[in-house]
Amino acid sequence: MTFLIKFIARIAINAIVLYISKVYFPGFVLNAGLETLLAGALVLTILNIFVAPILRLVATPLLWLTFGIFGIVINILLLWFADKFLTQLTITDLSTLFWVSIMVAIANALF
Repeated sequence: MTFLIKFIARIAINAIVLYISKVYFPGFVLNAGLETLLAGALVLTILNIFVAPILRLVATPLLWLTFGIFGIVINILLLWFADKFLTQLTITDLSTLFWVSIMVAIANALF
């Protein structure tokens, strides 16, 4: 039961981060309405729960060599995967991708 509650909480947190990113970053375009926002949050949550640990395991030597800074690259890759998977989500430039991935990483570190 606690997994389901944490899963729903992570979806809500990611939806909030995506909405804030949509409002404050002009290079972050999320078309349509609430359904798209929730779909994007769901995809991002699934990527962070299932794909991120695998990427971190594979990149463990790089994480050690860079004292964890390579984790930013992993978060950028996850957000880029979400961008490629969702047709309604468009990230136009690298700086927007970097800052939004930092926001998503901080939000997902809470849970």
